[in-house]
Amino acid sequence: MPIEIERKFLLAAVPDWNHPLLRSATVIGFEQIYLKADGAEEERIRRSRRDGVDSYHYAHLRPLSKGTREVIEKEIDAREYERLRLQRDPARQIIVKDRHCFTWQGRFFELDDIKQPVTRRCLLLEVEIDRLAEEVPLPDFLRYEREVTGETPYSNAAIALG
Repeated sequence: MPIEIERKFLLAAVPDWNHPLLRSATVIGFEQIYLKADGAEEERIRRSRRDGVDSYHYAHLRPLSKGTREVIEKEIDAREYERLRLQRDPARQIIVKDRHCFTWQGRFFELDDIKQPVTRRCLLLEVEIDRLAEEVPLPDFLRYEREVTGETPYSNAAIALG
C-alpha cells in the first residue's frame, strides 16, 4: 500500500525567489481538479507542465491519520484527462499552482505557490518523512507562520472549495 507521510508548513511571507536554492529549483506548474467522490476518500486529476512538456495523472487518496494517507496514482493520457475532467466536482474550483522543488540539508522540499482559487492563495512548504514525529529542520531562508500538518483547511481538497 503506497503511504504518503508528510508535514506541511504555511509560509508567513513571499520568499525571495532569487535565493540560490529557489532560483535553481525545479518548477512544475499544476492544474489540479477534484472529481465527484463519496465520503472522505478523494479522486483527483492533474495536468503538470515541466520544461514545456505536459503530463497527466489520476490519483485516488484515502486519509489514514493526521499527515498520513494512502495514495494510488497512475499516469493517464490527455484524452483520458479531458474525459475525467467532465466528472469534476462542481463544488470545488480548479487549483492552479507552481511547485518549486529543491533540496536543503539533504532533504527534498516542495514549495507550492497556490495561485487559484484566488480566495485561498497561499504558500505551503511540504516535506515527506518516514515517521510523523520525525524532526524536520526547515530551510532557514523562508519565513513560517506555523505548521499546518493535518489541518483540513490547508489540504488541497479544502483549498479547492474556495
